[in-house]
Amino acid sequence: MIYCMLFSLFKGIIIKKEGTHSWQESVSSFQNTFQRKYPNVMIRILNLFCKLKNIKLSDQEWFDRAIAKLNLLEQVCPYCDSKGQMIFHDSYPRYMITLKANHIETEILRIPRVKCDSCGHTHAVLPEMLIPYSSYSIRFVLTVLKDYFLHAHTVEKICEMYQIAHSTFYAFRDLFFSHKKLILGALNDAQKKTSDFIEETDGQLLFQFWKSFRLSFLQTYHASDFHHL
Repeated sequence: MIYCMLFSLFKGIIIKKEGTHSWQESVSSFQNTFQRKYPNVMIRILNLFCKLKNIKLSDQEWFDRAIAKLNLLEQVCPYCDSKGQMIFHDSYPRYMITLKANHIETEILRIPRVKCDSCGHTHAVLPEMLIPYSSYSIRFVLTVLKDYFLHAHTVEKICEMYQIAHSTFYAFRDLFFSHKKLILGALNDAQKKTSDFIEETDGQLLFQFWKSFRLSFLQTYHASDFHHL
């Protein structure tokens, strides 16, 4: 079975698809404002370049493989831009609510923190299945929203099935709409069917979003005020 995963070292190169809307220009002011207000406090491992729906690993297995293949010599400090200066510092526990064989599970992960020998700042290391400051994995959230946009169930049933509050569901939905419009631009957003966008979500989109806004896809805007990830 091919897992369709690339946990190779990221080289910082994005191949822009022919005909892709140049949304970077339309959001430059947002990007600059956000980066000034919320400096980087984390290192994202964004090595995946296939569709999230094609990943056969559980989120726990995905996390374990990403951390096991982490090469600190290739990491750049998000604070001072030094490369190869990261050393392991410590780790902390974090809950992750995920789906495994269509069952809701809560995993306890150990999130590594690294320290830059150059500037002394510490940073948490988060692979792409995690949404900063959220207990829910990105595939959990997208699965909930897919059921909603395909009209598979009522909101009431969806909240019951996935054991989430109505307020949590609407927070998922509204943030998704906001980020979809942000990355596609207003014109392309109006033309792109929401369920298709979820089906096509891949690691390249997650990286493009992070690189452009220094904000993770489906991360709340205010969350960078927190002191834990």
